Amino acid sequence: MTDVDKIIADIAHQQLKIETLETRNSDSLDFHDVSVWGLRTALLCAFEAGRKAARTKPKVIETGKKDTSYRATIEASYQDLVEVWGEPSKGDGYKTEAEWVIRPAGQAVITIYNYKNSRAYDWNNPEITAVREWHVGGHSADVIDRLLGMMTGRAKLIHRAN
Repeated sequence: MTDVDKIIADIAHQQLKIETLETRNSDSLDFHDVSVWGLRTALLCAFEAGRKAARTKPKVIETGKKDTSYRATIEASYQDLVEVWGEPSKGDGYKTEAEWVIRPAGQAVITIYNYKNSRAYDWNNPEITAVREWHVGGHSADVIDRLLGMMTGRAKLIHRAN
């Protein structure tokens, strides 16, 4: 499912109470009565989602993440990560939904990303903005200490890889 498909499905589910947009070959499941105000609200949500996507520009550098690997798990709010690092890049839309690639001046790259813990991976998981556990990747083990120092109390170490 692409990011756009997911956004549209979420709007249909939240605003129009339509369980799925997949064709199920049944008139009672594929056709829905929708109020004009409900349709208007859904269209406004889609418009706002497109407008937000158009103006979202990550503050982090997108180069050099090749060959990084998992180093730790931290606890931090999505809002704190956005305040410190800007809007995230989109992950693969399945296992990862949000990703920050950080390259401090003259230092090795650090990645922060969710992994299999958001609604993109499983509908029972929280939306990405409610995720609290994030993986940290890098080329070496010292990236986690540097990241925690840069986050100035906004992140807590949960697990460090051996």
